[in-house]
Parts: sequence; structure tokens; C-alpha cells
Amino acid sequence: MKPLSLLVLVSLAWPDCAAADDATATVRFSNNDQLAGALDSLATDRMVWKSPALTQPTAFFLKNVLDVALPAASPASSADYEATLQLTNGDSVCGQLTAVTEQEVTVETWFAGRVIFKRVMVAAVKITAKAGYLYRGPISLDGWHQDSDKNPVWSYRRAAFVSQAAGHIAHDNLLPDEVAITFEVAWKGDSLGLKVLAFSNDSSIDDPASGYEISFQRGRISLRNCRGQTLLGTTHAPVLMENDRAHIEIRASLKSGKLCLLVNDRMIENWTDPDVAKGQFGHGLHFVAQNTTPMRISSIGVAPWDGLVEGLPEPQVGILHHLANPESTEETKPTAPAPPREGRMELANGDSLSGEVVAIAAGVMSVKTPLGELQVPVARLRSLALPKTALERCKRRNGDIRAWFADGSSIVFQLDGVKDSTLLGSSQNFGSATFQLAAFNRLEFNIHDPDLEDKRAVREW
Repeated sequence: MKPLSLLVLVSLAWPDCAAADDATATVRFSNNDQLAGALDSLATDRMVWKSPALTQPTAFFLKNVLDVALPAASPASSADYEATLQLTNGDSVCGQLTAVTEQEVTVETWFAGRVIFKRVMVAAVKITAKAGYLYRGPISLDGWHQDSDKNPVWSYRRAAFVSQAAGHIAHDNLLPDEVAITFEVAWKGDSLGLKVLAFSNDSSIDDPASGYEISFQRGRISLRNCRGQTLLGTTHAPVLMENDRAHIEIRASLKSGKLCLLVNDRMIENWTDPDVAKGQFGHGLHFVAQNTTPMRISSIGVAPWDGLVEGLPEPQVGILHHLANPESTEETKPTAPAPPREGRMELANGDSLSGEVVAIAAGVMSVKTPLGELQVPVARLRSLALPKTALERCKRRNGDIRAWFADGSSIVFQLDGVKDSTLLGSSQNFGSATFQLAAFNRLEFNIHDPDLEDKRAVREW
């Protein structure tokens, strides 16, 4: 670690914020120094940091701080869905919808209570059905295992696992018998080389003899039963060749043998293992980098799945169908439903609905349609048609910070105060709100300073 030569150090005690837990954290400074320790207290212009490298808790001016990585908490939720508000400035906030009007979109959150967003600042609303997460992260390497006979190839950086060589990272006893696994993957170069293993019984190796292996090689995807390496099917996803990142969801059942794959929220394929009853499975999850191309895995979510297959796979025609099924001579005709037209709400089964949201109560949405008023459980929706408006972007202000959640989403607000382990913030997006400090795994400061952008991106990969 370099000496903290450019910093103004002041040894003070600050009453503005209750002392944080002595969990491992890291602060990075604008001169590229970093210091491991724990956040002792925080104010609007400075923070107090505890570290084994310091003789006593020491105050640093926030104008010299790049960001602080913190341990984050994410309490269990009984909600059967999660609504993600995508804001016009790039922020995203998750919670449960309580109201949608021409002027406002309101969500209930565990970290800030009820937050009211201006409609003109909300670009879209995405809805995901969940029966309660069993795991969300990553927030550290704790609980995850790597190859024991060589140097670790995966590291934890800014709420993500990052690979620098071929190798695996795995977690034991993470998956229930019916599970929905979601994650974000990004890669450098023009090729994705990733394997995901579900229901493994050995986290110490990258080729266990149990579980299912989903292999992503460029745009080609294959599924194997690890027991005997039985090929269960192949498919093709052109989007993986056209981009350098994707949102992946894998739904799998040890009861029915069904496995569904979604890429960027579109159903790609449904497979069934006819011999699932003969297999011996564990409950481990692996991510395996297949080459030296750097890859980032973030926003990992593990939740129970009800085993119901919703929607149809995307159609594959012409050369794509042949690439996915080289022995097939059949011409597959499009049968999957088209994406909903603008102004329509997409349902979980692929249908769409046109109407105006009248009210939301107890997880049920009242929708006024041309055929009358309908009652629709919010958990059965996948997107929400918002009242039309001319979108606006919030103003950037001095004192703005960017706070990152453990799931990879973030929110920008002006830090107005700190009290009892909460952050008082304001923004044109939502007015004022009080945030639980424990909800964030990273706080970025001086976010509008162009001279710090390159430094902020250091160690992203």
C-alpha cells in the first residue's frame, strides 16, 4: 500500500453517525491509495475510518475519497415479486409497487420505506416473480470455493466475481430441488466461454460427476447431464454474439427434470431430462471460465421455482436452427409470441394486456381495459405500461453520491445528512428519502468529477 501522502488526516470523533460494525471494508482515495478497515462514522463532508494500519480512528475529507466498499445486508422478503424501476439517469431501484399514476410511480422498499418517483424520471418498470431469494450477491468470496491445486483465478471486485484465467468458482448447498438462478455476465473480446453447473455434489472441481452443465460457447448453448456426460440438447442465442454482456436465467427442477433457459428475459429453450429420477444430485452451483478472456459474474440470485414453464422458446429458423440442431432436417416455424407492442403490459405466459392501472393493493393490480376492469396479480406481469409522458433526466448536483446495492443496482442522490446508521438523501427523481446504510455495499463520492472517471474504473476487470 502506498503512503497516504495526498490526504488531509484529522483525528476527530464524529457523532453524526453510529459506529459501523467492524466488518472488513476498503476505502479508495483519489490518489489511488486504498486502506482496508471499517467505517467508524460518516458525515456530509468527511468520514472516520478504523484500520489496523492506523493508530486510532482517523477522519478523511470526502473530497479526497473515491469510494468505500462495505459489507451489505439484504433481509429475507416474503413478497412474491420484485419490481425494478429503471430511471432516466441510469439508476435502478427494486421494491414492490404501491401506486402508478400520470405523475408518480410509488414503490415500497425495505431500505428506504415508501419512495415516490416522478413519472417523467421513470423510463421503464420490469417485474420479476420471486418466492423469496435464498441468495443474492456476491458481496464477498465467503462461502465460495476455487481450484485448490492452483492460484485462484476468480477475484471479488465491486459486487462481482471476475476471472482472469480458466477455472471455476463454486458454492455448496445453495440450490433447492426446484430453483431459479439469475445472474449478469459480461466478457471482454468477442467470445463468451462459460459453463454453469447446477446441482453439483463437489465444489472442489470443475467437472463433477453430478448435476447439469450448461455450456455457453459464443452463441451456441448445450446442456449435459454430468452423470455420463449425456447430451440433453443444444440451442443457439445470437444475442450472445452481438453483445458483450447478458442477463441469464436458468430454471431447473429435480422433480420433473425440466430445465428452462432465458437470455435477456426471452425464453431460449426448454429441456427435459427423462432420466432425472436415476441421477444422484447435490445442491452446489458452479461458474466455470473456459478460457483466459476476462469475465464478470454479478447480480447472482437464487430463488425457489414453482416448476411451471411459462411461455414458449424463441423460434429458430434457417441457419440458426441448423446450427443448434445440425442433424435435424425440419424447418422450424416461428411459434413464440412476439414482444408486446408499445403501451401493452407483458404477462408471464407471453400474453400481453392493454389498459390503465387504476389501483394496486395487496399485490393485486386493478387495470381498466376496453373490456372492463380486471384484477391481475402483479407477480404475473413481466413489464408495466406506464402512462405516456415526455421523459426528463434529473439534474446533477455537487454533493451527489452513487450508492450501490448488493444486487448490482444503484441510485444517485445528494448526501444531505447522516443519522443513526442512515443516509439522508435528495434527488429530483424522488424528492427526499432516508436510506439504511446497511443496504449498500459501495458508496462512490465525487461522481461528477471527470478527472476521477478513469481512476474509478481501475480494477473493474
